[in-house]
Amino acid sequence: MRSTSYAIGAIALAAGVLSGCGASPTSSPHTGTATKGVPVIAATGSRAREYDSLSELAETSSALVVATPTGTLHDVPLPAEDGGTDESAPTTYVQMRVVKVLSGALDKAAIDVVSPGTDERTGEAALLSGGPYLMYLTPAMYDAEKPAGGYAITGGPAGVYASQGRPDVYSRVDTLSPRLPEEIDVSTTTLPTVSHTEAELLRAGPQ
Repeated sequence: MRSTSYAIGAIALAAGVLSGCGASPTSSPHTGTATKGVPVIAATGSRAREYDSLSELAETSSALVVATPTGTLHDVPLPAEDGGTDESAPTTYVQMRVVKVLSGALDKAAIDVVSPGTDERTGEAALLSGGPYLMYLTPAMYDAEKPAGGYAITGGPAGVYASQGRPDVYSRVDTLSPRLPEEIDVSTTTLPTVSHTEAELLRAGPQ
């Protein structure tokens, strides 16, 4: 089966959403020290698809951006109409400041992105600190035409690369997608164009 989603309870937020890595239902500043380097993400969802190329990531994304964490997160409970109960783990969003849009259309200065798990190095929600990050994004959704608000990373960890301090060079985060390039150099790597809009992906629903 080839799918782009991680399950959350009885539903799935599109293209790699994981749950249960947040701590608070309200926005709160991060007080720790940002850690440079590549996150080590402990996935809490089931992997349904392995991405083999940047073209596959681009085909199921609405934007490719470079962004940095603001250090703020918030949790969103799973709505009852989508299977949420008092015991359901919330979905954790981290706020990111958009540095550059490399492909697709995104005109926001700051965005909320579903954290793709827990960073084992810090014990925090992944992408809460560190960066900058290069990210393939898709609108987060519960189902077709049912946006959850904000964005999800396409393929969960597969769609995110992290800077290690070299300008324009980003290293692959996901260890479960070995066919993806280990590094992306924005100045030399051919980056396939993102071809779908947010509206198109929302109409199609979770892939």
